[in-house]
Amino acid sequence: MHALPNHTRPRYGRVLMMVSLLVGLPGCTTAGPDYQRPEVQVPAHWIEGEESISNGDQDGLRTWWQSFHDPMLDRLVEQTLMQNQDLEIALARLRQARAERVQTASSSGPMISADGTGETLHSSKALTSQSGGKSHTWHLGFDASWELDLFGGTRRALEADDAGMEALAEDHRALQVSLIAELVSSYAELRAAQTRLGIAHDNIRVLGDAERLSEQTHRSGLGSLADVLQARAEREAAEAKPLVMEADIARLSHTIGVLAGGFPGDWHDALGKVSPMVPMRGDLPLSMPSDVIRQRPDLRADERRLAAASARIGVAEAERFPRFRIPLGIGTTANAIQHLFSAASLAWSAAMQGGQSLYDGGRVDAQVAAAQANADAARLVYERDVRLALRDVEDALTVWTRERQRQISLNRAVITSQQALEHSTRLYERGLSAYLPVLLAQRTLNQARDELALSRLEETRGLIALYKSLGAGWQDAPQNQEGDQSGDFQMSASQ
Repeated sequence: MHALPNHTRPRYGRVLMMVSLLVGLPGCTTAGPDYQRPEVQVPAHWIEGEESISNGDQDGLRTWWQSFHDPMLDRLVEQTLMQNQDLEIALARLRQARAERVQTASSSGPMISADGTGETLHSSKALTSQSGGKSHTWHLGFDASWELDLFGGTRRALEADDAGMEALAEDHRALQVSLIAELVSSYAELRAAQTRLGIAHDNIRVLGDAERLSEQTHRSGLGSLADVLQARAEREAAEAKPLVMEADIARLSHTIGVLAGGFPGDWHDALGKVSPMVPMRGDLPLSMPSDVIRQRPDLRADERRLAAASARIGVAEAERFPRFRIPLGIGTTANAIQHLFSAASLAWSAAMQGGQSLYDGGRVDAQVAAAQANADAARLVYERDVRLALRDVEDALTVWTRERQRQISLNRAVITSQQALEHSTRLYERGLSAYLPVLLAQRTLNQARDELALSRLEETRGLIALYKSLGAGWQDAPQNQEGDQSGDFQMSASQ
């Protein structure tokens, strides 16, 4: 293309100066409030008291299930994090939010289009006094348009999109926390059911021995037929209990298979191999209440949604102000294609368009009021969830400590019941006692052993709930880029 004539250059300079000035204006003002993270007053200590709390291994919170030292459990958690469909759905939602953020950002830049046409026109002799003929027109041009964000509506929309995107990332982390806790809890229940199944089979064996003993004493004249029938009924009733436990084991195996991203039967054979109950660790991975609030991803998601709601107030406020747009166009038009790039064929246009609503029936006021109410609701949700999070920790800590205390009595009950059974059995063998003391001792021992297994399961559940309430288990580290506000909340502990 040929250089522009000298007399056109000052005009271009004035246009470019005007555009530069208007483009630079958006930094002057931004509608709506500037967001401030909320300060939440939380208790300084837990109800259970500091003597029940250790600092724990904060680094180990990310992989807390590994403290159980169970290779099978480690494999299950790893596969769940890689293949669970709910996690994949959450990641898809995050990708959608990122794409929508790009759409919002695109409105702050120019929209540029190019067009070209070639036209041949044959004039009608019947409609003109001149003889008809053909004419050719060639056109090549570029159009650009800016929507000026003078009052920050687009910037607030981007701010809301960024916060919403960060909230979805925290939702993904919170889902990881929940899924891992559910998986480990199901795994602990399965191992406890297998332990209880073993206790039930031991009880059947003991009751079978007691039945044979009652038959021997009856044949020797030291016992009665009623003793034999009672012993047989006890054994038959006990033989029905393993079926319920086997159904529980199968159900839990199916649950684990689906949680791990597969089908119900994928882990049936591997989990069918009997393994001891999930062992307990002696310390608590606790810190202060204010620290717990900072590390829970669901609360960080609430805070980011509050930030997004605050930014949307600015989006609504920006509708009160005028809107400005700069359309620009430049192109060439000629009757011969070889003349398209000549200076004489050049044409351009520049304009400034503005508009202001004079009456809208209260629409903008209603939008601002709705956005403010939504932000108020988001703040209340955040404050409520902070309290619920602290309650979750307190509940889990109570269960954990009480079950440990309860097991002291249950362990003693098992030992005492075993001694009572041995003593009553010796007396019955010698004909010095009826069968009823033997029966009662057997029932007491079986119940004590089963209660002890259930108590250990409840202790494990309490610890799992504690890890979940602490927000432990999410794997991806928080971003440290500018604009990522997913960490470091301003919390203060009440004294």
